[in-house]
Amino acid sequence: MQLRERKINATGSRLNGRTVLCVVALALAESRPLREQMEQRRIIHANETPVATKQELGQYFTPGHIADFMASLFPVNGGGDVRILDPGAGIGILSCALAERIASERWDVGSLAVEAFEIDQSLVGQLQGNLEKALSETGWRAEVVNGDFLAAVAESVKRGESPRYTHVIMNPPYKKIRTASKERELVQSFGLETVNLYTAFMGASIVSTVDGGYIVAIVPRSFCNGTYYKPFREFLLKRCSIERIHLFDSRNTAFKDEAVLQENVIIMLRKGGAQGDVMVSYSRDASLKDLESRTFPFAEIVSPGDGEQYINIPQAQRNESDSGFEECHTSLWDIGIQASTGAVVDFRVRDALRKEPEDGAVPLLYSVHFKDWRVRWPVESKRPNAIVRTSDTEKMLLPRGYYVAVKRFSAKEEKRRLVASLVRPEDFKADSIAFENHLNVFMQDKHGLDKYMAYGLAVWLNTMWLDKRFRVFSGHTQVNATDLRNLPYPSAKQLSDMGRKIELEQEWSQAVFDRIAKEVVVNGK
Repeated sequence: MQLRERKINATGSRLNGRTVLCVVALALAESRPLREQMEQRRIIHANETPVATKQELGQYFTPGHIADFMASLFPVNGGGDVRILDPGAGIGILSCALAERIASERWDVGSLAVEAFEIDQSLVGQLQGNLEKALSETGWRAEVVNGDFLAAVAESVKRGESPRYTHVIMNPPYKKIRTASKERELVQSFGLETVNLYTAFMGASIVSTVDGGYIVAIVPRSFCNGTYYKPFREFLLKRCSIERIHLFDSRNTAFKDEAVLQENVIIMLRKGGAQGDVMVSYSRDASLKDLESRTFPFAEIVSPGDGEQYINIPQAQRNESDSGFEECHTSLWDIGIQASTGAVVDFRVRDALRKEPEDGAVPLLYSVHFKDWRVRWPVESKRPNAIVRTSDTEKMLLPRGYYVAVKRFSAKEEKRRLVASLVRPEDFKADSIAFENHLNVFMQDKHGLDKYMAYGLAVWLNTMWLDKRFRVFSGHTQVNATDLRNLPYPSAKQLSDMGRKIELEQEWSQAVFDRIAKEVVVNGK
């Protein structure tokens, strides 16, 4: 066992002196097999480590059963040397799980080495000890690096060193990185632009993996869509094939001890692999005992011709009642409609905001002004109801007309991600209106839509089918204008036909939206 960059006592622990209960738990753990010891330490870390510390390091340990599942995804080695990388290793549960699997299944390997990076000095002793135990009877070696993984990769690239890892297993840190930061500069050195440490670590791992090597990572799903992650998706898809994706049904399934609500996926990549079909598996239970899987053509994962290169994760089961909607392939561009974020960033124009309507002010719409898919204005709330028309705010205003507004953020407990509301000219007396920045707005050349097109868009955007379709590529609660542009739409005529039907309905409901969409799009009525 080697330790690079900084040595610490192998018995060192961040939990010394915290509580008597913690000391007792650790003592009991030492008498158990390695896997049980590591799981006990993980639970203690989850419960005892301050939230601020976890957020600072982006550090959330992988549960043992998930580590075993990730290790099981690698295909059996066909001979040759194995070089395992575990970046952001924590206490080493991932690399230990893979090494133990290889040993127990007696893979045909020439030699095996593990290289584990961990920047948190207080964990390095545990990491070193765990790897020593996992490899104690194999003759294999492990090296623990107490240092910055991104810096190490950047330096390796600078020196012109060849990739050396055959297997990467990782739970990278999750933390945003600023534009002017050391991390951003490091990843740029190997050709990547990204906004979060987890994608930076994935990119660095891809650079460090030999052609034909495999990478298995548990990461937030947010990289699958959105403008900010587009450079990373391009980087990944240019260098790797996607072999497997696993989706957890619940947001808190993977890290339920950590109160992490980011939706996570497990993804397996092959460096330089020829892209073929992709196996997608699903689980609803934290134990992964209810695992089910399906295989999809790659064209269903990344749609041909999609300039944004969104990574879609199809549903586990397809609802027969939704069949027929898949034929919708029209884009907003095709029908001459734009989706943009509201122009008013309220903290920048505080002096122009008004709690109540007044002369010289026009209606300002927030999410609070929409209920049951319609406008409710003005309302009693903490939000302003109007904005004064000035030379500074004039460019933020739109002429009164028909618009469709979609909330950019939905609550985590909401059943729907897409919530669209109709805005009509008769909702206001003023000749102009404004939309706050937390709304997306459908418009046409900076003015209102055709009446029936607007009504039809309200129907389509509120269908359950489109909400499910949105979830195929988005795992978070934010709805960006780019996401809305990337959705499929019916033809302009079909939208107008839906608009004429919904106008005749006295009561709007989910059932009404779904019925009308099916009548027009599927049945052609």
